[in-house]
Amino acid sequence: MRAMISGDLVRFKSVTWPYNMDGQWRIGLLVKYEKLEKMGTVLYKGRLLRIRAAQIEKAGVKDESR
Repeated sequence: MRAMISGDLVRFKSVTWPYNMDGQWRIGLLVKYEKLEKMGTVLYKGRLLRIRAAQIEKAGVKDESR
């Protein structure tokens, strides 16, 4: 499996204010991933969210249909 790169469809958990989403998995577009900082920038519903890498996973085939 290849590493996450910009433009990948990812699923993520965001539990930070003001985007409290109850810790559910969401689908978004990875805009930028900074390996050194272990942070990713995800486009979700027109907003750019900075999320810890531990809370981001590359989405699979089943996630694309959601």
